[in-house]
Amino acid sequence: MELYEDDVLLPNQKKSKRIYIKHDGAAAVLPITKEGKIILINQYRYPIRSISLEIPAGKKDFINESGLECAVRELEEETGYMSENISKFTDLHSCVGYSSEMIEMFIAKDCYKLEQSKAGDDDEFIELLELSEIEVKELLKHGKITDAKTLVALQHYFLN
Repeated sequence: MELYEDDVLLPNQKKSKRIYIKHDGAAAVLPITKEGKIILINQYRYPIRSISLEIPAGKKDFINESGLECAVRELEEETGYMSENISKFTDLHSCVGYSSEMIEMFIAKDCYKLEQSKAGDDDEFIELLELSEIEVKELLKHGKITDAKTLVALQHYFLN
């Protein structure tokens, strides 16, 4: 990621500054097990100084990494699960006011636990949760999920 500060000319001919992050993109995936459990992760997020309940996600590791490759990698690294039934459902600009980040959003159905999975990032400490639809709806009802990409993914899943 790169941080920029640009001088811009507004429609009223006044000048202003715009500070933004140029981001190479990311992918996120909502995993659903063969048994219908929804897999979420608890992870401490430094910017909000709190644990966040989220779907697996991460930035693309290299320029030509596809969203699908990134989603599959993150699914395995962060959960130890895999799926042969992964489909993209939308693109999400996460913070248009200060970032160019676009997250490619996927749903992975029929997820199964791998006997041996890829190791995650050294700086990630993740707690895995396998929840019923009722449990997830209760978390939503009580405002326990605040991560935007996770809210979008769950909304898509429950409405479709």
